[in-house]
Amino acid sequence: MDRFENMNAFVRVVETGSISAAADRMDVAKSVVSRRLKELEEHLGVELFHRTTRQMNLTDSGRAFYQQSVRILADVLEAEHATS
Repeated sequence: MDRFENMNAFVRVVETGSISAAADRMDVAKSVVSRRLKELEEHLGVELFHRTTRQMNLTDSGRAFYQQSVRILADVLEAEHATS
């Protein structure tokens, strides 16, 4: 499992509102994004989204993880820019 890629996929799903939109933005198949979310939830041992056939809403755990993930990804990007 690639934690960074799974975290990035999770953030994109939250920001775009759907797996399909996140997959389009990331230029990968929907199944890839869906698999990454599943791996992340299994690794964390929590559901990050309440899913229905029409929408996905963050759980409380998902909301907290999103906030931390955004910070972590921003820190990684900042470190890359500072180094290059």
